[in-house]
Amino acid sequence: MSDTTRLYGVLVTYKRPGELAKSLDKLLAQTRRLDRLVVMDNGSTPESAVEVERYKSMGADAVYIDAGDNIGPAEGYARGLLYHMETAGPDDWVFTFDDDDPPYFDDAIENAARFAEKMITEDPLTAGVGISGGRFDFKKAVIRRIGDSEINGPVPVDFIAEGGLPCYRLEAMREIGVHRGDLFFSYEEIELGLRVWDSGYRLYADGEQWKHRKATKRALGELPDESVLEARAKTDYRIKPAGWRRYYSLRNLIWLLRKYGRTRTAVTITITRGILKPVVNLPFAPREAWANLKINSKAIVHGWRDQLGWQMRP
Repeated sequence: MSDTTRLYGVLVTYKRPGELAKSLDKLLAQTRRLDRLVVMDNGSTPESAVEVERYKSMGADAVYIDAGDNIGPAEGYARGLLYHMETAGPDDWVFTFDDDDPPYFDDAIENAARFAEKMITEDPLTAGVGISGGRFDFKKAVIRRIGDSEINGPVPVDFIAEGGLPCYRLEAMREIGVHRGDLFFSYEEIELGLRVWDSGYRLYADGEQWKHRKATKRALGELPDESVLEARAKTDYRIKPAGWRRYYSLRNLIWLLRKYGRTRTAVTITITRGILKPVVNLPFAPREAWANLKINSKAIVHGWRDQLGWQMRP
């Protein structure tokens, strides 16, 4: 990258100062440090502010922002990107991080910057890069996992996965727009990625780094092989614990499908995942099934009425 290119970061945290400290240490250990990091604190945690000051005392540039309330990762990323846009140049990039998912390798940011420069040279319409991503199947309303056989060289992806070291070109984001804060949680990276492609830009994952990370995780027992992942996918009929994550996931999925004119698929998801799935599980897990049905009903109504934003407290 040119000498004038700057690498920024946005890290969203929520009442996990211990995890935040680990992530900041990982950023300090990078062979290419960020030029500036915005830490968006959704939990107003004094300990988190202390950790950011410690990070700065190690010679790093950081800005701590107390969001005042839990605005969700989507709004946290959006505000962080907008903050950097005030001073960013046309060649600058920004990474987004969750507080418990820092760069996996100490040279991750350096490699990402190198890959970003390569892709801008090969495809000037590159708006973002990462080391993992996925493709969204509108017909089935599922994220299609990209198998090992497809991960070679630059991999076009619909979205950069959270935890996949998303890195966006700020000049492109000025035109495309930042994350939709009213999604609050879930599908924010997918919605942004689809909007990137709709705007004529593209997203790529670095196949070499992707394969390297997967191989390392499997060697350490941190990632199952593909056969195990495929087997897990077949147990999707099992009901999961009810909670706020379930609400935002179903609501945002229904809204996203409707946004892209996939009304028939939205109806199918409403009936199968929102209603039939908990009903079928009533004889086996009645308490969880009823709780899911209650939360799903709220998500369905809000998803069809475009009632986004903060609706259920984590």
